[in-house]
Amino acid sequence: MQNVPKLILPILFIFYSSLLFSQQKIKARVVDDNRTPIPYASIVLENSPLGTITNPEGYFEIKHPYVGKFDNIQVSCIGYQTKFFPIDSLLEIKKGKQTINLILKKQAYNLQEVIVGKQEILKNAKQIFANAINELPNLLDDKPHIGKYYYRQSHRLDTSINRLIEATISIYDPGMKHDITECKFNIDKLQSSLDNRDTDYKLLLRAYLYSRKKTDYFGDPRIKSNSSYKDPLIQKYLLEDLDHSKASFSKFFTSTNMIRSIQNGRRKKSLRINPHFKNGRPIITKSFIKEHQFKLDTILMYKNDPIYKIKILPSKNYPQIKYQKYSLIPIGIAYIRIKDYAFLNLDYGYIKNPNYKHFKGKSRYYFHFKIKFEEFNKKLYLSYLYSNRFDYNSDLSRKRRLIQELSYSEIINDQGLVNKQLNTLNWEGDHYGKIPYNKEFWKNHTTMLPTNEEQLLKNNLIKEIKNKTKK
Repeated sequence: MQNVPKLILPILFIFYSSLLFSQQKIKARVVDDNRTPIPYASIVLENSPLGTITNPEGYFEIKHPYVGKFDNIQVSCIGYQTKFFPIDSLLEIKKGKQTINLILKKQAYNLQEVIVGKQEILKNAKQIFANAINELPNLLDDKPHIGKYYYRQSHRLDTSINRLIEATISIYDPGMKHDITECKFNIDKLQSSLDNRDTDYKLLLRAYLYSRKKTDYFGDPRIKSNSSYKDPLIQKYLLEDLDHSKASFSKFFTSTNMIRSIQNGRRKKSLRINPHFKNGRPIITKSFIKEHQFKLDTILMYKNDPIYKIKILPSKNYPQIKYQKYSLIPIGIAYIRIKDYAFLNLDYGYIKNPNYKHFKGKSRYYFHFKIKFEEFNKKLYLSYLYSNRFDYNSDLSRKRRLIQELSYSEIINDQGLVNKQLNTLNWEGDHYGKIPYNKEFWKNHTTMLPTNEEQLLKNNLIKEIKNKTKK
């Protein structure tokens, strides 16, 4: 080494450092024995808080921080055997540009067959759900923590999108002992902000001014009774106010996260968690049990733990949606771990009531929520959040949907790191704001992969905006 020129040493150091600390992405597809995609499976770097989930086509892409730190990827989904896949092998297959299929085997039991050690198997689904509600404060982290998430918001029809936002977001949660409205949000980076909406500003301004008169809503002071809907600035203010009032990120997080919003009951004048439902419901409260029926369906496995699968059906007292009395009814499925009654997954929504006198067509979802939790250091953290509802920009046909979803990439619960980021980030939760695009950041970041259809719709939206700009 004495004969090596001094200039070579820094170059060698940089070369080996880049190998050691290089960011790599692993992309694969999770399927069952029949090569059927498994959506929303949990992908975790072994013994770490780093992860993601598969998209509806079973694909995922996860950032691997650097070679040598983690040995395996853990792939798990309720109803399937959990498996570990060596990262080195996945990286080798990736070099050959082959499609990587990770196969999980189904694993489930009938209630009559299940034997789970010495654990008590309850058959009363209502009691199981009540136990899960009582145990939530003990299972969710009561200390401050920060979640790093990928966020996607699309305004779409079945075959088109006219608004798309994609971003990374940090969420500071002061802990379960604090109300969900005390959480803070920071928009870290913006990947896409595409807007091709055709807005009737004349009608929008009229409705805006009418709402100001009829309610205590003050709105944007820059919009006055003599403002012209043709003024570009007024159009900008109207859209900004509409977006922030109807689909702010904080409202999505607080209104969709039914489990984190747990309360013992609701006072008449307490803050409405969900703006679409009377009294701010549905949220997981003790009154939720009175408003629904519960049926134990079967027992599944998740990470070697048995899980109750419980169907949620409406009772006579189900929480109604404003202006939709009797025409829509709630249905859902809850997955609750047997050993400690932990909520791991909740799929809940409202469909057309087949017994309603004006019922026509299929019972598709009109409101749909999905919530998933992952366990780190014996505490549960939000891993996925999904909302599908009517778009506030929709016409009277109500066919256009607003879909918002959040997928985690990292959970930070080290109090030193939490405090450092709490004091460093701006905690500005406006995902409608303008943030410069950072190509290098997105090259190395874990995202929730779009489906092929979603990517095609995004490409079409970009083309439409370009063509409109040229005219």
